[in-house]
Amino acid sequence: MRVFLFCCFSIVLFGCQTSNKDLDIPIVTHTPEELTYPENPIHVSETQKVLFLTKYFLPWTLEPQALLAQKDAFPGKESDYISAYLADSTWYGENKKPHKQRERALVHANADLTNFPNYLKRAITTANTDLRRVPTTRPGFDKYSKAGEGFPFDYFQETMVWANTPVLLAHITKDKQWGYVMSPFYKGWIHLNDLALTDETFIESWMVGSYATPLSDTLYLQASNSLKTLDAKLGMLIPYEPMEEQTDQVLGYYAVADEHLQATLLKAEVDKASLAFADHAMNAASLKALVNNFIGRPYGWGGYLENRDCSSMIKDLLATYRIWVPRDSKDQIEIGEQLALEGTAEEKIQRIKEKGVPFLTILMKKGHNMLYVGNATNGEPLILHAIWGLKTAFRDNDLKEALDRYPLEGMHLGDDHQLVGRQVIGEAVITSVTLGMENTAITVPLIDDIYAMTTILPHSE
Repeated sequence: MRVFLFCCFSIVLFGCQTSNKDLDIPIVTHTPEELTYPENPIHVSETQKVLFLTKYFLPWTLEPQALLAQKDAFPGKESDYISAYLADSTWYGENKKPHKQRERALVHANADLTNFPNYLKRAITTANTDLRRVPTTRPGFDKYSKAGEGFPFDYFQETMVWANTPVLLAHITKDKQWGYVMSPFYKGWIHLNDLALTDETFIESWMVGSYATPLSDTLYLQASNSLKTLDAKLGMLIPYEPMEEQTDQVLGYYAVADEHLQATLLKAEVDKASLAFADHAMNAASLKALVNNFIGRPYGWGGYLENRDCSSMIKDLLATYRIWVPRDSKDQIEIGEQLALEGTAEEKIQRIKEKGVPFLTILMKKGHNMLYVGNATNGEPLILHAIWGLKTAFRDNDLKEALDRYPLEGMHLGDDHQLVGRQVIGEAVITSVTLGMENTAITVPLIDDIYAMTTILPHSE
């Protein structure tokens, strides 16, 4: 167990300040060794695995017009959201100033919405790429002064889409730089430099029926005849074929685009030990290895900088075992066996312990999902989650000591006339559901805001 006490902001710069223990905000974290792993492997049915692949390849297997007709069912903003953006002067840029009307008008005109859809071609991502709400690399922040706003919460960033992902390219901007796509789990704008068009021959070669996922974020594939590499990530699907003379390796597939933006299939030798195959056991050893890969990784709203937020970490962890969950936190809680969590903290904790299944139960507070991973030695439920920070509330205006000692952000006067903000954690951690209860004079405990849980139950055969 590690305990981080934010005591002196900097001994070197400020000297050690007089300690006020009422301001101590301990962040208590746990190690992967403390979790409750299954005694026997968790069974993932063949039905569940087929469902995963069916949803993943939907942009290719469904006719483009039919898929486009279902776009309302996919998370993400519609293409005409740009019209709302044109009329909205409250989006702030990287310079902390509102986007100018002239800039918004250029983005709107470039989108060519009057001709939507103007393409409708199947494609594949050739790089880990940002899927955007608006076809621009410029960020769209809320007011920086608000708690939990500003960097890294670029609301134009919907999600990171890993390479090797099948998509439907529905529309192209006038400048031929952006495409509006439907991916298996989100819709939005992707830069065309990160896409390649796929024809029936390519798709037939790609959908070989044998697929694996990386066991880390540090796997790189490179074909012997190409300098182009694939930066593989946990949760990514890699088609493969066996190698007759190399029983400890397979040929993993990835796609690149030629000068006409047509997809070319490349094959790289990959060690089997670095991949999870369809029969990868969901057991204690494999789960502990995955948790170790996630712990300590920086928080990344919408996949910013190829990092993960709360829901994408859960999605990628479960994808290793071919368990499909949606990308959005609000959608994840709608699947499986749902239970409301009401009452006191003690009542919520008791229900989590009674009904929760380690590594298959998701807990939810507004805007944040957590994966239940068993109980601590003191009986408190533990959670694995990528978290930006804890809500804080100060009951007076004398914040000099707190601001010097703690990584607080976004201090402003809340509706209850308290000074509210965030104590930044900014990474994936294992904590108790009572995180923040160590000093309720300042931090709001997670358990107070947790209101629901859902258990993902593999489909029966």
